[in-house]
Amino acid sequence: MILALETATTACSAALCAADGSVVAERLACDGPAHSRRLLPFVHQVLEESGAGWDEVETVAVGLGPGAYTGLRIGVATARALAQADGRVRLAGVPTLTALALALSEAPEAAAGGLLVPLVDGRRREVFAALYERVDRGLRQTGGVTVVGRDDLAGWLASRGDAVVGGDGAALYRELLPVSARPAAGIGTPTAAMVGRAVALGAPGLVHGPDAVLPIYGRAPDATPRAAKPGAVARPGGSA
Repeated sequence: MILALETATTACSAALCAADGSVVAERLACDGPAHSRRLLPFVHQVLEESGAGWDEVETVAVGLGPGAYTGLRIGVATARALAQADGRVRLAGVPTLTALALALSEAPEAAAGGLLVPLVDGRRREVFAALYERVDRGLRQTGGVTVVGRDDLAGWLASRGDAVVGGDGAALYRELLPVSARPAAGIGTPTAAMVGRAVALGAPGLVHGPDAVLPIYGRAPDATPRAAKPGAVARPGGSA
């Protein structure tokens, strides 16, 4: 089984998925960032609800972002700790945008064709976006992660032509979506269930092991170190 975690946004979730990616149990909270106190209890709850023991977990998977710094660090650190505590368990990670894109590819709206464009709220009146297309064996990513400002979103999407969009960024800026961008019903916040399915199906960007499972921040952090006062001297092991 796959124990999946997703903490890239203000939502926090954990899911236990079967080897084919189907969801066995899931916990999701969308009422604000509280990942540090919710994530491990969610892990215990999905195991208890499913009746599965830890010895049935073969892979711990986590959404890598892009997204919020604090949430991503909590999710990745938790996944690494769970996997490292039991050398038998594999550690896996998949980009959050890819997990969303896979969900979009399976939505009824995607049957008519077009690009798949997951949009994750990046705050600062921006979204994280990437472009994917359906292929015979699943998904193909056609470009890297892009940060698109709110005021540029309609034009950026319109220039991509026919597309299916989803994610919390699409929900947040729904009124700005051009006619060519079709929202996929029910695909909003990225979830651990999406991550588990993406790992099970070997989605693009899937990585394994602690050296590769690292957060994808997408840009510089919102918070920056405080500048030292003029004339201050930094001391080893202490503050200026």
